[in-house]
Amino acid sequence: MNVLKAAYEELVFGGHLLALGTASIAASAAFILGMTPAWNLLLMAYLFSFGAYSVNRLSDYEEDSVSNPGRTSYLASRRRLLPIVSGLSFGIGYALAILRNLAFFAGLLVPLLLAVAYSFGSKSMGRVLGMNRLKEGFLIKNIAISFGWSLIPVLVGLYYLQLPIALVAFCPFIFMRLMVNTVFFDIRDVEADIKYGVKTLPGSLGLGASWRFMDIVDALSCVYVVTLFLAGVFPLFVGLLVVFTPYSMIYRHYARKTSKHKDALRDFAADGEYIIWGLVTYLGRI
Repeated sequence: MNVLKAAYEELVFGGHLLALGTASIAASAAFILGMTPAWNLLLMAYLFSFGAYSVNRLSDYEEDSVSNPGRTSYLASRRRLLPIVSGLSFGIGYALAILRNLAFFAGLLVPLLLAVAYSFGSKSMGRVLGMNRLKEGFLIKNIAISFGWSLIPVLVGLYYLQLPIALVAFCPFIFMRLMVNTVFFDIRDVEADIKYGVKTLPGSLGLGASWRFMDIVDALSCVYVVTLFLAGVFPLFVGLLVVFTPYSMIYRHYARKTSKHKDALRDFAADGEYIIWGLVTYLGRI
């Protein structure tokens, strides 16, 4: 049991769960192109996500000590290593990217800029946008994260130098799924966000509005996929992703039994959704 606990904590608190989810979404995008995902594409997806979240773990360490003390406690011994880990992840990722093609390399600069603007920002950005970090604006935090993830299909298209309409149409679905995810975790983090001045939906409009918002966006993501499947834009294996609407509604149903949904299994279910995408789309192609 100790081994399982240690593996779980490293997977979730260490940031690997989300990084693997990024690679899984990249695999789904490659399947849309009719490609078998290349190993270096999946590795780069993992590295850039892992690097970005390592930056965020570092910048939000004090805030996380209030909202997610288990994670900060687990990362305490490696806190000083997070900048190195992040730098190595981005460095290896960009080295692999430039060997692929320049368009892909240039496209990958956008996630890096988003990660820095989201986690650290600058006073210059504050003068222009009215906030020093992207996460300080109302819903901007959620939009920035969701937008960053929604770029995955475009980046996969640049990797293969192909950008069909089906791949571009995949982006809004990812955006909506991530909006649901980020608001879900904002509910857990509401006390810390209010304390540190982060304007989130739960902190500004309350829990009731947040649950309704997630239900609506969840349903819209389902309608979107079904509509594009019926229109012939998405193949059947992409249409199978509608299973994640009831999937997320189920874990949210159980989360609502407690106001902060601290149960680790439900948090694991929320972030673990994206790992299953690749499996669902792969099986759907067979």
